[in-house]
Amino acid sequence: MKKKGILTLVSALFLCGAQACSICGCGAGNYYLGIMPQYSKNFIGVRYRTYSFTSHIGEGYNPYEATQETFRSAEIWMRFYVTPRLQIISLVNYNFNRQLDHGVTKDLQGLGDIPIIANYNLVNTNNRPHSDERVLNHNLFAGGGVKLPTGKYQFQDDPTEVANANFQLGTGSVDFLLTTLYTLRYKRLGLSVDATYKMNTRNTNDYRFGNRINGTTSLFYVQQIKSLGLMPNAGVYFEDSGKNQQYGLPIDITGGHAYFASAGVETYYKKLSVGFNYQSPFSQFLADGHSKAHDKMTVHVTFLF
Repeated sequence: MKKKGILTLVSALFLCGAQACSICGCGAGNYYLGIMPQYSKNFIGVRYRTYSFTSHIGEGYNPYEATQETFRSAEIWMRFYVTPRLQIISLVNYNFNRQLDHGVTKDLQGLGDIPIIANYNLVNTNNRPHSDERVLNHNLFAGGGVKLPTGKYQFQDDPTEVANANFQLGTGSVDFLLTTLYTLRYKRLGLSVDATYKMNTRNTNDYRFGNRINGTTSLFYVQQIKSLGLMPNAGVYFEDSGKNQQYGLPIDITGGHAYFASAGVETYYKKLSVGFNYQSPFSQFLADGHSKAHDKMTVHVTFLF
């Protein structure tokens, strides 16, 4: 144990001179659900997500000493009802990671970690008699699941490479999820709230990513134009992550929180849904202030059945 403690101390000290390498820990094992198409139907579709970070070591900010990282993901997302109240949600994602550091570009691509979530419909006033006559309608799902270590984790147990752990395609660990989704509807106006808490475990390198919570609060408006349905939405997305650990000891310059202004639109035409969402940070403190999150974008095409 003494040897492990010394190794972790050396790792932390080395971070002061190492390359930034996604020091915020926002890359590996990260995923996003967001507003999903019509809650009562099965669906399968394709999504594309992109987000980026700028990381740096030392006081102040010098763009010439910063590391730019971009994460892109092409996903198959799906939802199936096992019973009228029990739904299963999963994402199969293929990731494209790129890091630009002092003119040197590193690319990493491949299958990411796959989450499987089961949600149970606890409250649904839309299914009650005369639901159309109600002033307010509520819909509440709660559940949980597991994130499988399907993404490749090739980080070597080297104290000079600790910061690189976050740039991997996956976390290398089986992690557990708690989820909740709530919708309040008044005529055409609605409020959507969702939150996911991810509890991470240690991987084979005795490295554990910090537990993470993220969620969205959005206002939306439903407008029907003949066969075309439009649902513009706007709100706030947040994410908060604890510090990563190795050998049970916290690693500096990891973890943090960020808040994003979110806006988008969902469209529905018969059995087809197309959506777009854009998020821009307005408050953040990542990796003790050494990492800066930039805008995020998500677009999807989904088939309902």
